[in-house]
Amino acid sequence: MENTFDNGKIAVGLRTARAAAGWNQQEFAERMGVAKSTVARIETLEMAARGDFIIKAIRLFRDAGVDMDLSDPHELPITVSKSGLSVAINALGDQTKRRSDRKSGIASLLHDDND
Repeated sequence: MENTFDNGKIAVGLRTARAAAGWNQQEFAERMGVAKSTVARIETLEMAARGDFIIKAIRLFRDAGVDMDLSDPHELPITVSKSGLSVAINALGDQTKRRSDRKSGIASLLHDDND
């Protein structure tokens, strides 16, 4: 049970931190130097993340302004810095990363006309 919880915590942490950084699985995999399928398998608990993978991921997230703390046995604190949040929001607004059928309406969500 402990091992399942730990692997689940890591999978949730990686997935959440990746999303907070504004990266899809392919972008994260490229930064990690692994196949997208490796990221997908770790995030869906089809395989456990190795220690070196976790350490490299934590460093990449930190560089992107996202801190993930796996040391707490009961919680999973993930903190996004102001600069990291700005980068992630800009990535969400990048029209080149969107499918053509999902491009409309995004601008209105990212830009407040009352500013």
